[in-house]
Amino acid sequence: MKTEILRFERVTTKKDDVTLLNNFSLHLFQGEITGLVCLNTFGRDSLLALIRQNLPIHYGRIYFNGELVNHYQHSTLTLNKVAVIDRKCILIEHLTVVDNIFVLRRGLRKFFINKRLLKKQLHRFTKEIGVRIAGDRLVADLTPYEKCLVELLRAIISGAKLIVVKDISNAISAAELSQLHELLRWFCGRGLSFLYICNHHEEAFKICDRMCLMQDGRIIKKLDRKDFQHENMFPYYIGKYANITKAEPAVTGKMTMLSFRGVSTQNLDSLTFHIAKGECTVLLDSDNTMLADFLGLMSGEISPRSGSIWLGEERYAPKQMHQAVAQGVAFIQENPTETMLFKELSYVRNLCFLIDRNQHPVRLSKRVIKSVIREYEPIVGQEIHETHILNLKAESLYNLIYYSIHLYNPKLVICVQPFAGADMYLRVHIVELIQQLKRKGITVVILAMNIADSLMVADKLIQMQKGRLHAEYASREFGHFRSESTLIP
Repeated sequence: MKTEILRFERVTTKKDDVTLLNNFSLHLFQGEITGLVCLNTFGRDSLLALIRQNLPIHYGRIYFNGELVNHYQHSTLTLNKVAVIDRKCILIEHLTVVDNIFVLRRGLRKFFINKRLLKKQLHRFTKEIGVRIAGDRLVADLTPYEKCLVELLRAIISGAKLIVVKDISNAISAAELSQLHELLRWFCGRGLSFLYICNHHEEAFKICDRMCLMQDGRIIKKLDRKDFQHENMFPYYIGKYANITKAEPAVTGKMTMLSFRGVSTQNLDSLTFHIAKGECTVLLDSDNTMLADFLGLMSGEISPRSGSIWLGEERYAPKQMHQAVAQGVAFIQENPTETMLFKELSYVRNLCFLIDRNQHPVRLSKRVIKSVIREYEPIVGQEIHETHILNLKAESLYNLIYYSIHLYNPKLVICVQPFAGADMYLRVHIVELIQQLKRKGITVVILAMNIADSLMVADKLIQMQKGRLHAEYASREFGHFRSESTLIP
């Protein structure tokens, strides 16, 4: 008989008269990995907060490790033995691995710390699971994957009964994700339980024993492993992709827009590839080694040690970001709603931000702004008149970011992990926005550490490994990756 670790029994939560969790039920068992795929993010943060701490609820009951810990009549506010690991590292960067794992854990009462003994204990743990992390290394010097391992070890050593792994595939490479999955299975065999929260069913299929679909604060579908089939997901969101028509490159012919010719940096080794004008190419960093250097080269932060980069028929060697933008290269950063918008400016001012920064700048006169409003109001609607963009929803903010690039009309746009952190509905919308850039003839480069939904808009996939070109696939060959990505039929 299975041992229950966590049970949400018809739980309802409200905040400011808004229902966040609505009659929510969930069962987690010892030694299992349960997947939670969120079709939208509504209610997800409320769920995580309740898993960690017994906060007041409007209705229902919550059981942890077989005990009633929270119900609508009384909430204890106590903490449960739960750890959360996600792409936002919570480790203390300027402290060592040993300090983070042993010294900072809850409940430690020792006044004198024997670092030598703690290092031996860490070595024993890491040797057992087959990983190598020196205890005296600073966390700031670790890779994202190593930080993830340290957080996992800290959770286990601190006595966590349940570990929540959230959106981790956006922080580590595909190869590292596979290694992490093996570790999670190993710990499951020793009685630990995991709630694996992600935004794509294909990722959950690879690792989970059971999976739940969450939408609008409710569980709308539960699947056992025997039901992990692509067809079973169609009614819930894959069908929404069926209405998307893949945009072909607006520019015909094989004129090259971007070329790397034997480029070497600290992490690139004689990298050579070519991207045609008007096409969308995914650069897949299989081992999480080259994305930072590629971005640094394209933005002017670093220069190649050898080799050359060409944009069209001209040598490309910017010294600063503004020079890159002036040459017709635009960037859409990861989590762009947090990093690319000016909260104090109106919608239309944000929309027009780049048009006076290209090779042929346009002065932002009232006449120009009125012209922009006439062109884009039929596309984005009345939101174009919004003076406080913080009032807008995520989908509208993504419209603002992508249509600002559409208006700027660069030669090339580099999208850094465009689907990272986006729920399934927002992913569909981002696909449509990238299609709009393609239809305008803009060359699109998607930088990714996992395929996710990138192949839905891509014309080519270039796979990188150890700083070199590993393989190149045309769109007709994308069927090889059907188990990793949703593809437009």
